[in-house]
Amino acid sequence: MKKYKRILLLCLCLPLLFSCSRGGAETTAPEDTAGSSVHMIARVTAVGELIEVEVIEGEYGASGPYWIVTGESTKYFGRNGKAIGRDAIAVGDTIEILYGGQVMMSYPPKIAASRITVK
Repeated sequence: MKKYKRILLLCLCLPLLFSCSRGGAETTAPEDTAGSSVHMIARVTAVGELIEVEVIEGEYGASGPYWIVTGESTKYFGRNGKAIGRDAIAVGDTIEILYGGQVMMSYPPKIAASRITVK
């Protein structure tokens, strides 16, 4: 009976060990990005309700076409580092996109940008 209690206690405690691990996740973010920490460099292929891009360089193996979802909290910056409007982004521009790392499961995949900088 004592042996079964030990096994039961071990089975109950084991999941707690894994739930406390960091799992390699990034815990720090740039100061001005409100939790976003993943960068992507891409070329703009279409601008509409969504910004369609072709990834040039991305983290976590990002490649191919992506749709960029923007909102009121998305910040836009020009080549000189000054704030610009969304309408200043044009087809053919190379942009750096900063986002939280979440990718919506669609084709092409969608990401919610917190910051877009024209390069």
